[in-house]
Order: sequence, then C-alpha cells, then structure tokens
Amino acid sequence: MRKCIVSLSIIALFLNMIACSPSLAKTTYPDTIERQIKEQLKEKPYFDSSKPVNIVKMVKTPKKHYYIVLFTYSPYYTEHLGDAIFKKEKGGYTFVSGMASTSQKLSNTTMYIDKVPYSVVYGSNEENRIKKLRLATLDKKSSYTAQIKKGTYFVHFKMFPRNTDLEKVDPFYIMDCYGKKDKQIPWNECVE
Repeated sequence: MRKCIVSLSIIALFLNMIACSPSLAKTTYPDTIERQIKEQLKEKPYFDSSKPVNIVKMVKTPKKHYYIVLFTYSPYYTEHLGDAIFKKEKGGYTFVSGMASTSQKLSNTTMYIDKVPYSVVYGSNEENRIKKLRLATLDKKSSYTAQIKKGTYFVHFKMFPRNTDLEKVDPFYIMDCYGKKDKQIPWNECVE
C-alpha cells in the first residue's frame, strides 16, 4: 500500500511539472517558419529587425498540407498582428502568401489557398471575450457568422464557391462583435 501511495505521489509530481512547464505555453513550430517570416518582413520598409518577432499560433487550414501562422512584431510603438500561409512539403515548410498585419486585435482578409478562395478572420481574444463575429460585404448582399473558439488567438476560415473571383467580390467586413450570452460588444472594445 505504501509503495502505491509513493508511486502516485511521484506520478502527481511529474504531471504537475509537465503542466507547469513554460515550454508548453509556447506555440510549437519549426525554426524555419520564423526565419522565413523575418525574411518576408525585411521587404517591408517599416520593419525593425532589432525588435522580436513572436509566433503566437499555428493552425492547419481547411486545405491539406497548408498552415496559417499568426505572429506579432512591433514596427513602430504598437504591436502588430500578422498572418502568413505555409505549405508543408518534404518535411519542411515553404512560405506561400500572406504577410498582412494590423495594429488592432482583429483582422479579416480574403485569400486563395491551393486555388480555393476563402474569407479569413483572425485575432487576439484575451479572456475569451469574443464568442462570435458577424461579417458582411459592403453592399450587405452576403454575410456570415464566425463562431470563435476559446484561446488567446483564433483563426476562422469561410470557404467561397470555387468559381469565386476574389478581385471581383466585395470584401467582407467585420460588422458586429458578440460576447457571452450573445451580448454585442462595442466596436472599440472588440478591436482595440
């Protein structure tokens, strides 16, 4: 009986060490992704390479072998949140597109992933304050609701029909932001 209690104590201590490990709090990603993002940022005239670039989330896209990476960097005095799409091939990751960024907590864009058109909304969601977002085209002919999963950062994909020409589509805008119990969140609290 005593051996069993000691064994359980050791197991509990081991599990506690794993749960409290700071390395688990980090987003895991290959170093090549960070290097490629920094290389792409160098092409932007306002990028300051002396300031850190932090990968905050890596998510598999709806298309096989593609990943979206969210990262933060500080070109001026404010922190920006950016996106980059990578394709996993032959054991490595190759930059495909992206590099849009915003100083606000939310961003939305349209993009092709392996020739399939998508609306993508991503952002920072501290304390899981955002539960869903309502997006619509400027002419309000099309709209959809994005359910936001728990987590400090989120990404939501909405696939368009394959024949959609993104250059001819009215862009989607974030119209409304909702929190707990579908209560609307004021715009400035949602994005700033």
